[in-house]
Amino acid sequence: MNDIKYHQGKWASKPTMEVARSHGPTAAYNGKIYVFGGGGPDFKSLNSTTIYDPAQDSWSAGSEMPTLRSGAIATTVGDAIYIIGGGFKKPDGNFQFLRATEIYYPKTDSWEKGPDMFQPHDYPAGALYDNHIYILGGHHPDATLSGPKTDPGFDFCERLNLATGKWEELKPLPTPRFALDAVVMDQKILTMGGVAFTPEGFNNFDHIEAFDPANGEWNLDSLKLPWTAAGLGSIMIDDTPFIFGGYSGDGICDHAACYDKTSKTWHLLPPMPAPLAAMGVAHIDRTIYLVGGWADDGRTPLNSVVAYTY
Repeated sequence: MNDIKYHQGKWASKPTMEVARSHGPTAAYNGKIYVFGGGGPDFKSLNSTTIYDPAQDSWSAGSEMPTLRSGAIATTVGDAIYIIGGGFKKPDGNFQFLRATEIYYPKTDSWEKGPDMFQPHDYPAGALYDNHIYILGGHHPDATLSGPKTDPGFDFCERLNLATGKWEELKPLPTPRFALDAVVMDQKILTMGGVAFTPEGFNNFDHIEAFDPANGEWNLDSLKLPWTAAGLGSIMIDDTPFIFGGYSGDGICDHAACYDKTSKTWHLLPPMPAPLAAMGVAHIDRTIYLVGGWADDGRTPLNSVVAYTY
């Protein structure tokens, strides 16, 4: 592991957001954290752009997203932040899942429409690797009416070629699922955790399936999560994956861990101040920020921000 003692860090609270939210796509750019939309109270979908400046320890507002949405992927590419997929709650209580890509430019506080995906992806995993944005799985498109507790998960995977601006279909996920996350390690896309309704019932996963862009194939990785988790937060720092919280079948947990590639083991970090799932994650300098999310009852969105400094 890196000489930095990641496991000796400390948690602290930061200024709260004005509006509580879960499932808010979150990204860092130029020393600030950008949180887009999310699911507010009563899971009312939002389209706000909310910006946290650690130097000023304060929040400000940016121009609103063109589309209401939560459960999207936010990825910083150069001077742009791509917001991809997600969904929104309609007045009748059902959801609409999205194929839409919208691109935010922090320098000008402006938006531009990007290319639509082949399929709608709500609460997928996303990753940036080798000038491609990967979107993997998510809610099944037919789950807009029946809801997540009968959702078998989605196996469709695609990637945006940033050089051509076109989407490319990939081989499907071996295990269809939603509320999964992804990191890039050793030139592979690792999809972690997630959940789906299976013949055995509602199943939270601890396994990791790895996509190899070099040959376009999936494999079940020998590495597993240290706990089953849907809606966990993850981030990669100095070739070290960090994971936080999530729903483990018996409730939302407060666990935190990082992976040591040398010893091939997960190291538990000090637990989060409270259980957390469906939060935004961003990293600036030596601090990891967890923004919003769901509390331990699994239904109440939070306006809190907790930070782990190592």
